[in-house]
Amino acid sequence: MKRVTCEVRPHWQQLCEREGYRWHTEPSGPCWREGAAYELSAAEAARLRDTANQIYALLLQAADRVVRDHEWQRAGILPEHVPILRQSYERGELPLCGRFDFLMDESGQPRLLEFNADGALTMLETAIIQRQWLQQVMPEAAQFNGLHESLKKAWQTSGLTKIHCVWRPRHPEIEGTVRYMTRVIREAGLTASMQALHSLGWDRQRSCFIDMDGAEVEVCYKLYPWAWMLRETFIDHVSHASCRFIEPAWSHLLTSKAMLALLWEWFPDHPALLPCYHDASKLTGTLVTKPIFGREGHNITIRDEARLISQTSGDFPDAPCIHQKYVTSPRFDGFLPQFGLWMVRGKAAALGIRESPADIIDQDSAFVPHFIAR
Repeated sequence: MKRVTCEVRPHWQQLCEREGYRWHTEPSGPCWREGAAYELSAAEAARLRDTANQIYALLLQAADRVVRDHEWQRAGILPEHVPILRQSYERGELPLCGRFDFLMDESGQPRLLEFNADGALTMLETAIIQRQWLQQVMPEAAQFNGLHESLKKAWQTSGLTKIHCVWRPRHPEIEGTVRYMTRVIREAGLTASMQALHSLGWDRQRSCFIDMDGAEVEVCYKLYPWAWMLRETFIDHVSHASCRFIEPAWSHLLTSKAMLALLWEWFPDHPALLPCYHDASKLTGTLVTKPIFGREGHNITIRDEARLISQTSGDFPDAPCIHQKYVTSPRFDGFLPQFGLWMVRGKAAALGIRESPADIIDQDSAFVPHFIAR
């Protein structure tokens, strides 16, 4: 793998915005890296794909064991949240999509950092924007990117007909991602509408969620994490309503970083897994501490026995944490790449890469397209 310099497209900002990607540049810096790309071999892309598929299978085994053996506390789930997660799991509600984050160690082995099972971002960049870039800049090359087609097929085969797509306003990236998913749903032949989350109501007589027109919300695609939903005043209605949420409530279990510690305990021989514990004293050398339900690189620290190496601020300063062994990963032109493997219906569908000159990838890190030389 290598990082290469390539053509900067004239008016690339307008090209991105035509596809709904309007947050390509922020005051803190670029969210999209124009003029650079990562070149992977077919074998490297296949290794990332296969690793993601293997880890997802292990994660499902671990989730089943948590439910079966009542390991909710060790998985980071509060007692008051167990009934709604268990109900969702026992209903057989299928997750739609999620994103693994990996680093590559110095031997080329992907090493798992976390799984974003609920409210993962970089969907539009991965599915559409980097494909547009490939067609315009590297038309002879390939790309590991079937995200759009996989999402479309998942909706086509879902047996569903009408979807309400909701989000919390005032966040351009989240709104843009929901708009993209609405587009995918409509391309799949289903009916989809967009509404702000706070515009939904509860009909006591019918015991159902309703939209602004009073119509029942039968299926709700939400880009609003269960970690936040579970704190809302309306959460008690969820278990009594027939509404199907996507992602399902039990995806809150999959996204818990406490699952990383259980994966390490139950499957320590898998080469992609890093030692991970609730107790930092069980690790030696450099370690990474991260909130169990943290997001976008918030409140992560990297330290060794002697000093603090790096840290980020964020919204979870007092949250419970897990501790994971630090993985030394090669840099390219001074940048650390993180590999986002998108899963759709349990299968790896696409690769999206973000990079940073810092040690921690966060919400300010730039998305960089990739290609596979033919």
